Amino acid sequence: MKRKIAQLAALILGIAFLAAVFLFDWNSINYYEAYNTSTLHYVRARVETIHSETLELDGHDSSRYLGVQDITVRLLEGGQVRLSNYLTRVHNIQVRQGQTVVICADTPENAQPYYTVFNYDRTAPLVLLIAIFSAAVLLIGRGKGLRALLGVAYTLLTIILFTVQAIYHGFSPVAVTALTVLIAGGASLLLLNGFSRRTAAAVLSTLAGVCVTGLAFALFSGLLHLSGYNMDAAETLLTASDSTGLSVRWLLLAGVLISALGAVMDVAVSLAASLEELVLVNPNMGQKALLRSGLNIGKDMIGTMSNTLILAYAGTALSTMLCLIAYGYQFTQLLSSDYLAIELSQGLCATLGVVLTIPAAAGVSCLLFVRRKTAPLPPAEKSGAKRRSNKDSIIER
Repeated sequence: MKRKIAQLAALILGIAFLAAVFLFDWNSINYYEAYNTSTLHYVRARVETIHSETLELDGHDSSRYLGVQDITVRLLEGGQVRLSNYLTRVHNIQVRQGQTVVICADTPENAQPYYTVFNYDRTAPLVLLIAIFSAAVLLIGRGKGLRALLGVAYTLLTIILFTVQAIYHGFSPVAVTALTVLIAGGASLLLLNGFSRRTAAAVLSTLAGVCVTGLAFALFSGLLHLSGYNMDAAETLLTASDSTGLSVRWLLLAGVLISALGAVMDVAVSLAASLEELVLVNPNMGQKALLRSGLNIGKDMIGTMSNTLILAYAGTALSTMLCLIAYGYQFTQLLSSDYLAIELSQGLCATLGVVLTIPAAAGVSCLLFVRRKTAPLPPAEKSGAKRRSNKDSIIER
């Protein structure tokens, strides 16, 4: 009963937190926008007529065309617009009749409105992808799958409504990210397993792994002379920081902590669940045996999770690395570049956090899952104690 009350209280507090950060007016603290976008709005529209097309095949890709389309679209909010849709190598949105697209409407005062094709309307495919993902999670995970989806939604909302806003408006990126890790990670784990020893082990292990990641990156970013000022977006963010107090210096560390959270949590939960099952199957298992089993299970996780993190960073960096090759970067120049140093240090420090989460999770699980038992008396002592008991009873008689 107490556990259910605690779970309900945690749920209410979590929802109240999201509601508070959603309703809070962050711009009341400070305000900055790089561009005035008050005259721009984006609306969905359906292509009604393609009046003419002047297109030719792209010499680099036979599946794409370059040129211009003269089209009429019907805005779903009302009205028709005729416009020219220019297809270039960078902005290549070729439309067809009946297709839904997103139109950028620039409507300044005392001037004619200007309409352009912004992009494809990707709402339906994205909804379909989310539906397939959710159905797969629910089909396989059932009740836990539903709680996992709620945890994912809660984490995303926390990052969008709280983390990004708080950092942008001048709060400490490290403090905000640490609070995000605690709130989002704790909420996800509580939704998954409720208040239990498994949750406690996973939470403590996750915090340990994320702390190791942060400390390692803080150390090596100092040795490598890296900070938020080395990021590609630093110039824009520095302009914003003059008005909002945004701390650009610590943004790299904040990003590493958020990036590592998912992988560290995965290892912590998986290992804690495995060790708890071992104890349930063999209640007589001692702490040393459980610790040894946890480390053995963790060895397989090290290889897979290390590859997962490194490949994730390499995948996002692929296009940039290709650009560096196109610019003729030499190996020494590339190795000392800000970009490669940032990517390598982020990936390796996050992986280090994952690796060290394994002994942390194994150790915490041993302390929480295995209770210390009084050692039984040896057979000789048992028999001696029995004889003394019989003798005492004879004397008393």
